[in-house]
Amino acid sequence: MDTSKVLLILISLAILLQSLELADASVKDECKIVAAADPNVDYNFCVTSLQADPRSGSADAKELAIIAANLTVANATSTLSKIEKLVGDSKIDSETKGLLNQCLSFYKDVVTAASGAIKAISSGSMGDAKKQLTEASDNPQDCDNLLFEAGKNYLLTKEDNDCTNLASIAQHIVAKLQ
Repeated sequence: MDTSKVLLILISLAILLQSLELADASVKDECKIVAAADPNVDYNFCVTSLQADPRSGSADAKELAIIAANLTVANATSTLSKIEKLVGDSKIDSETKGLLNQCLSFYKDVVTAASGAIKAISSGSMGDAKKQLTEASDNPQDCDNLLFEAGKNYLLTKEDNDCTNLASIAQHIVAKLQ
């Protein structure tokens, strides 16, 4: 292999590695901004969550907001399945099942709101997206508060917090884009 081909390959590799580092820095930079704006969102949770999506490596802020909103939908959908299993569990008392049914409604609203936010972000309607993401971040906490008052918040605390944080990540990135 002649020297010019080797040099071209090395330059191409260096450019590729630099672009990967910049993309990783983008996730970390966005998460620093989010964690500074919202002390309830852990920086490491933000980075780990966004990096779980392979598209985050080359994503700009708008794409990261969409990724975070998609993660919110996925989390809420998974939580809906967990709630449905709890409602069907014969060991759960009827009062708790009533509370869980209210949480089902909250989480269905999260899926609707976060899905709407994805469309709004994609079309550049950041004000609408922020409003929908605010709803998506509030509803899991409404569920958590409802269960907490009954002494049952241990059933969904992690899911409620994760969903709220994912929606908050998307919301703060969108706010920066307005």
